[in-house]
Amino acid sequence: MKKERKDDSLNLELESKLNYKFKKKELLKEALTHSSFYNNKKREINNFQRLEFLGDAVLELTVSEYIYHRFLSLPEGELTKIKSVIVSQRTLAKWANQISLGKFVVLGKGEDSTGGRNKFSVLSDCFEALLGAIYLDGGLKKISKIISPFIEEELKLITQSGYIEDYKTLLQEISQKEMKCLPQYSLIKEKGPDHKKIFCIEVKLKEITYGTGLGESKKEAEQSAAQDALKKLKIIQ
Repeated sequence: MKKERKDDSLNLELESKLNYKFKKKELLKEALTHSSFYNNKKREINNFQRLEFLGDAVLELTVSEYIYHRFLSLPEGELTKIKSVIVSQRTLAKWANQISLGKFVVLGKGEDSTGGRNKFSVLSDCFEALLGAIYLDGGLKKISKIISPFIEEELKLITQSGYIEDYKTLLQEISQKEMKCLPQYSLIKEKGPDHKKIFCIEVKLKEITYGTGLGESKKEAEQSAAQDALKKLKIIQ
């Protein structure tokens, strides 16, 4: 009974942070029970991962609709770049930390003992699972109301930093989330006199060349190579 009362108290605290009260408490419980907890319970259906799957889709739709209306003059490619930043693992982990989500999550013993509550991967997964639970419990309008302030805060940072034009950072975000690797840049060749050199850079993901670029500096050439890679990955046009 004491454990149940403690869990109930924590859940009430999280609901207060979200300004949302669950009608179906079992959905909240499932969203907070991380997949690592199920590893030792093979007969259990991993509802956490199912909610995470749903939450990922709900997040993509909510963010896409928000920035579609927010940036009326931007083409599809730029909107895609902004969305990729907002739904990145790093951003979701930051949002999770803002509501102290790690405090409420139920982890497997191994994950908990190795600092799982502070891992970006755990926090971002849990945030998506929580969104999936809220969607099932309250619908898309509730999701939009809850995460719109988070999205707007992130958009301010993006526009202030000029991030929209930073192809290298965007490629890194995409490759880390989708391919679990970091881009590797290397100088292929350089030509021209010392005072006016042209550099040619290639970028590889998992040892495969995805883009090449030219520039009057290595930094400029790397940005061009990253842009080329993003086009090949169909992230931008």
